[in-house]
Amino acid sequence: MNGKTVSIIIPIYNEKNFILETVRQVEGLALPGLKKEFILIDDGSSDGSREILESLKDKYKIVIHEKNQGVGAAVRDGIKASTGDYIVRQDVDLEYAVSNIPGLLRPLIRDEADVVYGSRTLGKQGSYSKLYNFGSAAVNRLFNALYFNRIYNFTTAAKAFKREIFDKITLEEDRFETESEISAKVFRLGLRVVNVPILHRSRTFEQGKKMRWYYTFKIIATLFKYRFKKI
Repeated sequence: MNGKTVSIIIPIYNEKNFILETVRQVEGLALPGLKKEFILIDDGSSDGSREILESLKDKYKIVIHEKNQGVGAAVRDGIKASTGDYIVRQDVDLEYAVSNIPGLLRPLIRDEADVVYGSRTLGKQGSYSKLYNFGSAAVNRLFNALYFNRIYNFTTAAKAFKREIFDKITLEEDRFETESEISAKVFRLGLRVVNVPILHRSRTFEQGKKMRWYYTFKIIATLFKYRFKKI
């Protein structure tokens, strides 16, 4: 494990109040034997987030989108900019606790998995509405039926990867449907996947949560698209 690096990809869109705290927490995270590579992607923010990132450019890798392209595009460009042996996504709003990262990496380091999914279902989750939880569970059951697997939260933003799997997977989707695309391609290629419990604190729409109910239709359509499309 000595000398290996984990690339921590942090997509950002109008989250100026969280950037410095998220970076502080990741900086303070103990990952023995691993070097950290920070990649912060601004996806067309207009709230002052970009100015904060400008102040960090001498210390971290900063990727700038002049216009908002979507979280999928941000993740894709973060992966392109990464050089680490492992890749972890950390959302800047801290819905997913930074303390989840060691648990996400552990199966990769032990060579027990190629991809690790952080599961809100297995861990301690925040208080999404009953309707949201019902819809999320229904879409997840559809995924498992289509791909003949058992993933508890395929749309989780808490994922970790071995870097080399992106030699086999090319990402195309720009927005929230990227979670469908990643999961579809991972399972169609027969990669080893492990679920681990995570800490999760839900945010309300009033607090800045960006996922809306109508994105569900695109997420479902993308599941079917990549179930049958040649990859």
